[in-house]
Amino acid sequence: MRALTEDELELVHGGVGIVGAGIGAAIGAGGAAVSGGNLGQIVGAGILGGVSGFFGGIATSGYATGISRGLFSLFSIETGIMSGAAGS
Repeated sequence: MRALTEDELELVHGGVGIVGAGIGAAIGAGGAAVSGGNLGQIVGAGILGGVSGFFGGIATSGYATGISRGLFSLFSIETGIMSGAAGS
């Protein structure tokens, strides 16, 4: 068995940003629904949660390094806070 090359790793990694978006959307929408939000709040929190998860997934992947990792992390935190505000 041999180690995968960088090109092979990119083909099989599974799209961290997309997976993170799904998780973030589910958490955002679920949190708004549990707290008794109306349909608009649930949808808004789900969308913002998805955006937060998408950029959080990129920030924790191998694609972002240095300053870009910090910026993706900050954007993820910011939209996560907005998701919480939309759901309340």
